[in-house]
Amino acid sequence: MIWLVFALLTGAAVMAVLAPLAMRGEARDASAADIAFFEEQIAEIERERDEGRLDPAEAEAARTEAARRLLRAEAAPKTGSAGSRKAALIAALAAIVAIPSVALPIYLRLGKSALPDMPLAARLDAAPEKGDLAGAVARIEHHLREHPEDGRGYEVVAPYYLRTGQGEAAISAYEQALKLLGATAERHLALGQARMIVAQGQVTAEARKEFEAALALDPALPAARFYLGVAAEQAGEKDRAIDIFSKMEAEAPADAPYLSAVRQRLATLRGEGEAPESPFAQAPQAPLAQAPQAPLAQAPRAPMAPMAQAPGGEQGKAIAAMPADQREAMIRSMVDRLATRLETKGDDVEGWLRLIRAYSVLSESEKARKAVADARKALAGKEAEVARIEALARELDIGG
Repeated sequence: MIWLVFALLTGAAVMAVLAPLAMRGEARDASAADIAFFEEQIAEIERERDEGRLDPAEAEAARTEAARRLLRAEAAPKTGSAGSRKAALIAALAAIVAIPSVALPIYLRLGKSALPDMPLAARLDAAPEKGDLAGAVARIEHHLREHPEDGRGYEVVAPYYLRTGQGEAAISAYEQALKLLGATAERHLALGQARMIVAQGQVTAEARKEFEAALALDPALPAARFYLGVAAEQAGEKDRAIDIFSKMEAEAPADAPYLSAVRQRLATLRGEGEAPESPFAQAPQAPLAQAPQAPLAQAPRAPMAPMAQAPGGEQGKAIAAMPADQREAMIRSMVDRLATRLETKGDDVEGWLRLIRAYSVLSESEKARKAVADARKALAGKEAEVARIEALARELDIGG
C-alpha cells in the first residue's frame, strides 16, 4: 500500500513540473487578458473604497498587490521561440526519469515509513500563533509615517502599545486617533484608561478630564462615572465619591455586572467592609480571563478602581464587556505587579496561588512552573501552605 502512495506522490510531483512547461506556449498568448483582468481588479478596489466597503489602508494594500501583479503581467514575454515546445518535451522526459531516480534513493536512506503520524491535537499545539502581530504593527507604523493623517491606524496600534508596556506610546496614539477621527465617549474613555494605566491606577488630572469629556458625550456611560467616583475617593472627597456610587447603584439595572463592584466601593467608603487586598482576590470559578484587570477592575466595562482592589466572582463578569486588547493588557499588567510584590513579600500564600493560576490562564507554562518553585522556597517550613501550592500545581498539571 505504501508503495502505491509513493507512486501517486511521484506522479503528482512530475505533473507539477510538467504543467508549467506544457502551458508556457499558451501563457504568452494570455498576457493581454491578464493585463485587462488586473486593470479591472484595480478599478474594482477603487469602487469598493469609494463605497466604504474597504477602508483606505486595506484598499491601498489591495491596490499595491494588484499593481504589482499587473506590472509582472505586462513584463511577461509576448512571443515564444520556435523551439520552446521541443525544449519543453525534452525537459518533461528528463523530469519523468530524474525525479523518481533522485527521490527514491533519498527516501530509502533517510525516510522512516514505520514512524507513526503526529496527532492533530499535537500538531495544533505545536503550531505557531497565527499571524505576526509585531510585524503587522511595524507595517502599520511604517504606513503611519507615510500617512500620518490615518487616525484609524493610531486607534489600531494603541491597544498593542498598552499590552506591551509602551504606555506613553499608547497615550500618544489614542490622542492622535481622537484628534483625527473626532471625539466620541469611547475614545475619551480609552485615553483616560491609558493614562490611568501609566499612572499605576491613579486618576490623574489628565485622566479625569478625559472621563469628564466622555461623560459629557454620553451621560449614561457607567465606566466614566465609576472612574470619576474613584477619582473623588483618591482625592479624599469621600462624600462626593459616595454620592457618585450611590447614584450608580440606584440607576443600575438589577442584572448589571458592575453593580456588586459599586456596592463594594460604597461599603468600603462607609466603613462597612474591606476591599480585597489584591487585584487577584477572586473566586476560583472566576477565571482570570474574565476577571477585572488592574485599575479597570470594578467599573462597568471593567471600571478602574485603585490597583490594590479587585472584584470577586460576580464582579469579574464586568470584564467581558471590555475590548479584548485592553483586557489582556490590564491582566498582564496586574500579573506583573503581583509577581513583583511577591519577590519582597514571599510569605503570602494567597498571592502565590493567584499568581500561579494567572500564569496558567495566560498559557505561560514556564512562568507558572517557576512560580510554583519560587513559592516552595518562599514558604519552606510551612507545610500546610506548601501543600496548597502542591495541590494547585497538580490541579493545573504544571509541576514546578
